[in-house]
Amino acid sequence: MRGFLETARERSFTRAAEKLFLTQPAVSLQVKALEEELGERLFERRGKRVLLTEAGRLLFIRAEEIFEIAQRAREDLASLRVLETGRLSIGTSDTNCAYVLPPAVKLFMAKYPGVEIRLTDRMSPEVVRLVMEGGVDFGLATLPVTEMRVETEPLFEREDVAICPVGHSLMNGQHASLEDLSIHPLLALEKGSTTRGLMDRLFWEQGIQADVCMELGSIEVIKRFVEIGLGIAIVPEVSVIEEVEAGRLGAVHVEGLPTRQVGIVSRSHLSPAAKAFLDMLKDHLAACDMLVS
Repeated sequence: MRGFLETARERSFTRAAEKLFLTQPAVSLQVKALEEELGERLFERRGKRVLLTEAGRLLFIRAEEIFEIAQRAREDLASLRVLETGRLSIGTSDTNCAYVLPPAVKLFMAKYPGVEIRLTDRMSPEVVRLVMEGGVDFGLATLPVTEMRVETEPLFEREDVAICPVGHSLMNGQHASLEDLSIHPLLALEKGSTTRGLMDRLFWEQGIQADVCMELGSIEVIKRFVEIGLGIAIVPEVSVIEEVEAGRLGAVHVEGLPTRQVGIVSRSHLSPAAKAFLDMLKDHLAACDMLVS
């Protein structure tokens, strides 16, 4: 089955053999034996390319599921040893990486020092894709998620605010409207992020043209540019608590800007390491009165 799977992925018996550290005839014999056992032709040759037949395509889907289940079983058995070893991969945005996860990461590493944590910083749509492809154990993403092949669980609510340099005219009131924001140069995340999509939709629904003067790749860069007076921005409130308290940035609530839910995105199975981490994260969010009840 592994010989079949690698041949299907590589579209080549030779490259599959190299990945499996076997000879090309050995892989060919494996596939031939599988075809004889199933009574179906799995590949067809077109020049130098090896392509799946319809039967091969159906088997490829099941074969990936089989090996994924086998990998989960190995990970679960390893995790049973009181999480002494292993790896936990999490996908989420830079905002969550910087301002939400650190306390849970610190506690988890102190309790389970043998478990390696890998954080992948991506926008929410990319996090969902990573979860589907098995690139991460779970993700934290802005909800709702429309992809039906993953499961979601609301975790905490997030409120956005408009930030500006200290002394800016927006700070004359506690609240501002989208129309108030539209007369100022606006710094925004690049298109493709859930945050940017929501902002564009809100301005469009109210028939207001936002003056987006610069598109940037991260909240951290946006904050620094606002601080030096290059424009204003809409960012998660949790990301600017330190700067506002230190008097480096001003922040105002925006009328009509909805709160958003951030949730866990996963496949049908969570490893013991993932469950242990999420328990710690939920305890932290509950202590901060952020956990969705």
